[in-house]
Amino acid sequence: MPSKRFDVIIIGSGIVGLSSAYHIKNNNPDVRIAVVDMAPTFAQGNTGKSAAGFRDLFSSEVNFKLSHSSIEFYKHIQEDLKFDLGMKFIGYLFLLNNSDIRLDVLETLSRKTKVKHIDSGSLSDLGYLRLKLDPENKKLLNLSDIDVGILGENCGIIEPELVAEFYYQELVKMGVEFFFNTKVEQYKLEPVNPLDYPGEPFLWQKTHLKSIMTNNGPMEADVFISATDVWTTGLLDSTGIDSHIRPKKRQIFQIGGPEVEKILFGWEQNEGSIMPFTILPSYGVYLRPAPKYKAFWVGSSDDYGRDYSLEVDPEAERSFYENSVSQILQAYFPSFSNSKLTGMWAGYYAYNTIDGTPYIFKDLNIIVATGTSGSGILKGDAIGRIVEGIYSNRENTTLFGGLKIKTSALSVSKREVDREEFVI
Repeated sequence: MPSKRFDVIIIGSGIVGLSSAYHIKNNNPDVRIAVVDMAPTFAQGNTGKSAAGFRDLFSSEVNFKLSHSSIEFYKHIQEDLKFDLGMKFIGYLFLLNNSDIRLDVLETLSRKTKVKHIDSGSLSDLGYLRLKLDPENKKLLNLSDIDVGILGENCGIIEPELVAEFYYQELVKMGVEFFFNTKVEQYKLEPVNPLDYPGEPFLWQKTHLKSIMTNNGPMEADVFISATDVWTTGLLDSTGIDSHIRPKKRQIFQIGGPEVEKILFGWEQNEGSIMPFTILPSYGVYLRPAPKYKAFWVGSSDDYGRDYSLEVDPEAERSFYENSVSQILQAYFPSFSNSKLTGMWAGYYAYNTIDGTPYIFKDLNIIVATGTSGSGILKGDAIGRIVEGIYSNRENTTLFGGLKIKTSALSVSKREVDREEFVI
């Protein structure tokens, strides 16, 4: 079967792949680009399974730049371009005890973005939140009391399918070609100057990725962009290039009911009176408001005992919610004992296990963008701009709003990042 030939082939049509295609095509209009995905349409992988919050509260300066600039771009899309992304600035509320090391980080962030302190008295006035836990429960579950709330005001919730829809529509207008239901089966390395001799490529030959083998035949390009999230490792393995990431299963549980609705719509400090995206002080348990469904989406970044296996279609575990998450929720929100589990699903984080920050680097003629560690949506636009910076050989990349970053800062060999303490 003859190969389809392009200047650039992007594998993956989640937020990172779409954003990368958008910025490359926007800055290089004559480049012929193909986006390839095994799903029947865009954003059907972990982008669509995301908790879909956005925040610029990160301990790492690099992650702050990635998230803050992406938030500003999404805001521009919704407010200036009038393309609804379901973006609501309801805030992120970190509930903490006084010994939490993140307090110092959040204090530093208050000099760069909108951060508000909420004292214990104001939290008590809410009526539904237990700050001082039942001693027996506290000891049994190894929980911490709540002393203070830190509210990030440049944070909130967004609809990932609408963000993806914006990029997709723009890409179609620009002439980018999409190949859905096209599964990449192999990255095939070949010599740049082949000798047509059995056994090539040899050690002494300059090698590149000439083509990818798919279920619909081979596809060739000058440059390939791997935006394949947790599938990056498996696809790169045959090339000998290390992706530096591992998959972690993450689950979301939707809870509803009259008591849930009272709390969901009982916050009087933002438009819509919607409770902020809330992070409890213990075990990373969070509540993501889903006002459209009159529900909360609840999850937790459980690490110990959670293996690194990768399933094609992961399923949420009801027992994990009932035996682990709900116990913690009810300790802080006693009225949640009357809530109902109305839905659940599971996806993956592409975890950078070293520093919790994306890897964006070029090896051979492959640009790899992965390791978003659960924050692909909220950093997606900035990641696409850095991919374009690598493609165009820029020393520095200008993010939306004017923030600048070294294009190599998220690479492997020239990496300049601090370990991220705010992976949720």
